[in-house]
Amino acid sequence: MAALIRYGLIFLTFGGGFQALAAELPYSGMLFAVVCLWLANMMYALEKLRERILFFWFHVTLFTFLMGRPVIGALQGELWWDYGHENVMFALTALLLTLGFLQLGALFGSQWSLRQKEAAGWGLEEQKGFCYYFGWVSQIVFYISLVFTFMLGMEKVVYIQDHTYYEYFSDFKSQLPYVVYELSTLTKYSLCFFLACLPKKSRAFPVLALYVLSAVPELIVGERNPIVLNVIFALSYYVIRDFFWAERAQHAEGGPAEQEKPWLGVLEKGALILAVPLGLVLLGAMNYLREGQGMEGGLNPIAVIADLFYKQGVSFRWLALGYGAIPFLPHNGFTNYTFGSFIDYFCNGSIAQKFFGAVSLGSSNSLLKAQYGNNFSHHLSYILLGDEYLAGHGCGSSYLLEVFADYGYLGIVVFSLILGLFLVCAPRLAGKNAVLFSIILLCMTNLFLIPRAEATGFLQFVLTMQFWAAFVICCGGALILSHRFYKRKYTAGQAVSIR
Repeated sequence: MAALIRYGLIFLTFGGGFQALAAELPYSGMLFAVVCLWLANMMYALEKLRERILFFWFHVTLFTFLMGRPVIGALQGELWWDYGHENVMFALTALLLTLGFLQLGALFGSQWSLRQKEAAGWGLEEQKGFCYYFGWVSQIVFYISLVFTFMLGMEKVVYIQDHTYYEYFSDFKSQLPYVVYELSTLTKYSLCFFLACLPKKSRAFPVLALYVLSAVPELIVGERNPIVLNVIFALSYYVIRDFFWAERAQHAEGGPAEQEKPWLGVLEKGALILAVPLGLVLLGAMNYLREGQGMEGGLNPIAVIADLFYKQGVSFRWLALGYGAIPFLPHNGFTNYTFGSFIDYFCNGSIAQKFFGAVSLGSSNSLLKAQYGNNFSHHLSYILLGDEYLAGHGCGSSYLLEVFADYGYLGIVVFSLILGLFLVCAPRLAGKNAVLFSIILLCMTNLFLIPRAEATGFLQFVLTMQFWAAFVICCGGALILSHRFYKRKYTAGQAVSIR
């Protein structure tokens, strides 16, 4: 039935496209086609939600950032297309292309998944000795580094007491010793290493809860993305572990899967039903609280949630206007935005500064950041906003704009195809071994933000010294302990559980 509905929505997508071709003002027909294709993709994700949870969340954030404003604007009778004909048509065409090829990539991924005979998670079950100690070392590093993460967060909370939200973005610089920042960066890496070892729910819950709470200081300051991404990450992990549990239950009667309870039980599902609408209302209220304004629509929850998606959907405006601004982007020799974070790290990062005398581009809004480097969001924000950018405002970026600026429509097609393939294959690949699972989890921490952020920024961690330092500490400690203790326990016939 779900597949039938999905095919019907795809049929309606073509209907909207033909309507757009025949109409003098094609915007409504194009938007109708985009919405139908998005709904078809969501139906595809819901057919096997456990295995396609990343595909599901990506479409949630895609709607939030790039579709919310035009959809809600159309429902309210607004002229949501008032950004120039060519600009709006590019934005809608880019959305159609990415949704279509995300679906195609996902279909390829599903075919690969069907050919896998091994139950998801068994690969990790076979690495008991290493995973046991890798998990314990990573958990210890996580708790230690979390202290420094909260220290940095509290410094921001203290700063915002006497400054505005925009002053924080344009002027804030940490006054704590640099070693505090370095140690805090181990938090995310050690978290993913620990979770990749399949801890029991009783051990995983407090770690994930603290990870979500670590973003509360940013929420107090006015940043919503960190806590939203942390919550999505935690929920996705629970669903992936539930996927492992269900797969193992089907493949081995009386095995470990039957001894462990499902990760998403009645309690967890009930908590989600209550928490999601409340969370959306609170996030909607942040639009006004951080700027000291009254709330439009009063305390009406539906109005607040609609306003949240409308305001978050401002990235559609930047997607449209960004297309028109591409010819005016700065060119300083070779420029590539798709891999901009990688290029800037090599050319202007800490290693390049220390050993090759490179100039730091900084981390906040500045003329240096706006005119040099390969950061699309800073270049675009300065072109579109001018002095407002220097005052702390920004328009963000989008993977659609970056790959188009570098490779045209073909870039959108290829990038979306690969992304759809990854989103569907990742949960099953995660169960192969702990290191691969760690990499996938680290990608998940920023992957869902790319509709309004850098195209490959979620992969940048592989270049950082902090990631490799955390990996050496956790993996090295696990290898030493497993070599010294696990072999002795195994020989003595003592079973060591990775959980």
